[in-house]
Amino acid sequence: RLKSMHHYRETEPNPAARDRQAEPGWRARVAAFGLAAGLPLLGITRAHGEDHVDYRYENYQENAGRVRVKTQSGLFETKPASWLSLKGEVVYDVISGASPTGAPPPSTITFVPPADGGPTGPFKDTVPIARLDDVRYAGSFDATMSYGPHRLTPQFSYSEEHDYISYGGSLNYSVDLNQKNSTLNLGWSHNWDTVLPKGFLTKKSNKDSDDLLIGINQLLGPKTVLTANFTYGHARGYLDDQYKGVLFENFPQGDPDFPALSAERRPHQRDRYIGYGSLTQYLTPLHASVEGSCRYFRDSYGVNAHTIGLAWFQKIGKQLIISPVFRYYRQSAASFYVTRLPDFNTRPDYYSADYRLSQAQTLTGGVIIHARATDWLGFDVGFKHYRMRGLDDVTSQSAYPVANVFTLGARIWF
Repeated sequence: RLKSMHHYRETEPNPAARDRQAEPGWRARVAAFGLAAGLPLLGITRAHGEDHVDYRYENYQENAGRVRVKTQSGLFETKPASWLSLKGEVVYDVISGASPTGAPPPSTITFVPPADGGPTGPFKDTVPIARLDDVRYAGSFDATMSYGPHRLTPQFSYSEEHDYISYGGSLNYSVDLNQKNSTLNLGWSHNWDTVLPKGFLTKKSNKDSDDLLIGINQLLGPKTVLTANFTYGHARGYLDDQYKGVLFENFPQGDPDFPALSAERRPHQRDRYIGYGSLTQYLTPLHASVEGSCRYFRDSYGVNAHTIGLAWFQKIGKQLIISPVFRYYRQSAASFYVTRLPDFNTRPDYYSADYRLSQAQTLTGGVIIHARATDWLGFDVGFKHYRMRGLDDVTSQSAYPVANVFTLGARIWF
């Protein structure tokens, strides 16, 4: 997953996710469906050249007082020379709410009352959650340099939260072939991340990750576009979630609101393999285009995941596009996923009770509206509903989020 690769299209989650170690995290859920695939086939073009500035606001809200994220972002793109294109983006997130700790529902835990009396129940049958509040600042800058059919794009990115700092660099190369009917994409990215001592983490730790991508965009006809990519990723270092714990049944439990947990332990290396394909077709009689996509994910944790996406881009008149979108995601559990363990002294090498590593599925549906107010001003407004559900009959369904995402954006061409 390389954010800088503008010459291919892949509807994958943003890699700069707070829930960094499992999929899908909240930033993956917030990520909006773009209109980039449908607009070219629908004849929506920029006025007065390629330069533009964008503003975007998103409000992601999980039900039951869970995570809420308010995101504001700005982007600019300019072409100061025929061979050079510059692009920059800044992002500001405000995160609040609560997230599961990894403990099972208190109603399934045996509590030991103190001598002077203690908890006797009835206890809650939903998973315990812990409060979180944070602010995230992020930005990226890249430059695309063209020479004939060749394009080279280096990028630098930065992201900072109170418990996490990330520096990223990437390099993408693309070349047009077959009279510009084919585009080959090659890319590499590296992230230098620092995890600060919060939660169960007692000292600063590092994480490094690399991603390699090879892909192709193929024009199958004047109204049909095929995209295919393969990505390999490798991460190493501190890969745990410092806020997630696991309950051991031989731990004495006295507080039903805050069960005693031990920090999770994940492998210190992770390999990821991702295959992605999409097909976009313009439908002349309907003045619309449809895009279907599929994605396969596999990693060394034992997680296998499939994603199917469908988007319809309906042009109404010359100024309006309405786009219903649908996405289905299903994954198997990590090999070390557990909901609890019996004895701390006989614990396995790796274990995690993070619901994001369980067997689960998600459904996302919504609609995005793009309106062109003038030849230099456009607006986007969107709504998506997200629903995640566990499939293992062991993890409490209260661990899985249900969320709504509202999006508002504007673009000015100049």
